[in-house]
Amino acid sequence: MTKWVVALMASAAWLPNAVQAQEAPGGAEEAGETRPGDIIVTAQRYEQRLQDVPLSISAIGAEELQKRGATSLADLQYSVPGLSIYEFGTGKQAVQIRGISTSIGSTTVAVYYDETPLSLDTTGDAFMVRAIDLERIEVLRGPQATLYGNGSMGGTIRYIPAAPKLDAVSGSASAEYNETRHGGAGYRAIGVINLPLATDVAGVRLAAAYERTGGFIDNVATGEKDINRTDIYTVRGSLLVQPTDALSISLMGLYQKSDQPSQDIGIDNETVMAVPSPLRDRYTLIQGKLGYDLGFAELSASGSYIDRRNFTQFDLSALFVPLIGALGFPPGFITEVPTEATTDFNMWNGEVRLSSQNEGPFGWQVGVARSDLKVHQFGGTDTAPGTLPFALVASDDARRSRSWTIYGEASYAITPELRATAGLRWFSENKQRIINATNFGLTSLDSGDKTFRTLNPRFNLSYDFTPDSMVYVNVAKGFRSGGFNQTSAGGGVIPVPPTYKPDAIWTYELGTKHALMNNRLVLDASVYRSEWSNVQSNNFAPGNIITIVNNSGHVSGWGVDLSATARPTDDLTLSATYGWNNLKYDEATADKIVGDPVDAAVRESWSASADWRPALSDGVDGIFRIDYQHAGKGQFTLRNLTPPLIVPRPKRDLVNLRVGAAFGPVEVTLFANNLFNEDAPIVVGPFGLILEDVEQRPRVIGISASAHF
Repeated sequence: MTKWVVALMASAAWLPNAVQAQEAPGGAEEAGETRPGDIIVTAQRYEQRLQDVPLSISAIGAEELQKRGATSLADLQYSVPGLSIYEFGTGKQAVQIRGISTSIGSTTVAVYYDETPLSLDTTGDAFMVRAIDLERIEVLRGPQATLYGNGSMGGTIRYIPAAPKLDAVSGSASAEYNETRHGGAGYRAIGVINLPLATDVAGVRLAAAYERTGGFIDNVATGEKDINRTDIYTVRGSLLVQPTDALSISLMGLYQKSDQPSQDIGIDNETVMAVPSPLRDRYTLIQGKLGYDLGFAELSASGSYIDRRNFTQFDLSALFVPLIGALGFPPGFITEVPTEATTDFNMWNGEVRLSSQNEGPFGWQVGVARSDLKVHQFGGTDTAPGTLPFALVASDDARRSRSWTIYGEASYAITPELRATAGLRWFSENKQRIINATNFGLTSLDSGDKTFRTLNPRFNLSYDFTPDSMVYVNVAKGFRSGGFNQTSAGGGVIPVPPTYKPDAIWTYELGTKHALMNNRLVLDASVYRSEWSNVQSNNFAPGNIITIVNNSGHVSGWGVDLSATARPTDDLTLSATYGWNNLKYDEATADKIVGDPVDAAVRESWSASADWRPALSDGVDGIFRIDYQHAGKGQFTLRNLTPPLIVPRPKRDLVNLRVGAAFGPVEVTLFANNLFNEDAPIVVGPFGLILEDVEQRPRVIGISASAHF
């Protein structure tokens, strides 16, 4: 680890001299002055150049998303240092940043769509967000609890949709057709229209998309082909009104629906499960925002409502049919045992923030946020062809979470180059839960009511060698809230902890950022140390197999994030990234021993890409792009099973290729995703409800066309 620290500090010492050597005639430019290639972000809740943010952050703009052909964040993993995602099916995913990941409890990565938080109280239930008409995606690495709150232990992901433009009519349209190896056809159509209602005063923006993802898994038991195809529908509308220079009001509505008859579960593109594993999800998001310039400060307010329903089903016949036979039922009476769950989510969020606008050395922002989440999950097992006189497994689970947060952050420019920032967030959440459960005909009732509180600081010190070169130190605490266990799991005899507490992580980071030669070369590097305590751990209730959560163990380790972008000519862009972490348990838990890695975490990943767009003739440019992504292996570890269960996540190497031409505003490309047909499973089964592998999508070859006006 020492060599990484030495290398990082050496780069911080050398690069400022290189920057000064590349300054344009006339001296250094003012900090914050934009130039070609700059990306403007709002990671710190106000507009800044990406280069000026003293945090480890990646920003992928609309142009880069289009060049990559990205449809979701999963298409960008491994090319963003420290980011890894694994999906069981369309929209059924878990996200980790910097190795901060668990298979139980709440999510460890906060997710926002514009100003609306999307984080939920269970991992794996993440919202599926399509890359439709986005201005950019921001990935903030490291704890972001001060500004973004609950769940931002590993970091925060922000989807920023394109806002209406008030000065001109514009829009775009794109279409795609593709075929998956050993599978079916896929296609996509996207349309965007931007209409000013009153020039420079009001406008609307509408975006709509339909996507068909080709299936590639066949059901051997039923003879059905390509059962894991998916249909996705997305519609978004935005209204922006700016009646004066000081006032801005916006309203946005987003509807998304996905339907997958069976998830990406099988072995070698086949499944023997007679019962399908469908995944259906739909949600509606409504958001309103207000911004008002008070002169001395900017007042921002936002409110949102989300209504969501999710349905999943799995085949547990292989587990339950032998048990039913052991209970004395005749062979063939029960041959199929599906288990299904329907989950309804209702979320209300509101936030008010005040940010200073003075030009002096002192800056500040304060805010208060309120959230109300209701979750109702119900379902259980069914049987066929016969019917049992009792329920095998069933539950009706109602949860509610109401939270308040108050936060503030202040910064002071000690000198024109040296700035110190300190922030603090107070979080208080009241959780309630009532669950009626049935296990082999025996019913139980559990309820809980508990308030969890935590205080989360951040400290940052940054030094600007030049307007385009900085070094920073960041220390921050991240957290996620606690929850409830089923106390009846102990049979009323053996006590089960009714609740588990919030866990917390401290991350200590040294980073440096440099934009050289008028943005021709951009370098980011950071080295960090994470200390994760009171880890929410997977356990079993005494005497049975019902899962509970407790706080135990400690995780720590070092990590490195590196990224570089070079533009040697106007038509050629080269980029590379590297992410590494060695997070391990240094105190044992019920399911881990000392030295075990964090569940599902990718320890090492790297990527490289080349985008070349030479002029072929007057008005015609060529398109040649190749992307390579590598992810090292990971694993899930459950040592409290007999024998211990270690589920691997194999390493993978993915290559995507795009070749085409741009005729002014029109682009036509041929593409191949997963060019060399990497077939390593995303997760090797059996694991939990997944009795086979989670399969990697094979090679996809297609053609796409787009036009902008």
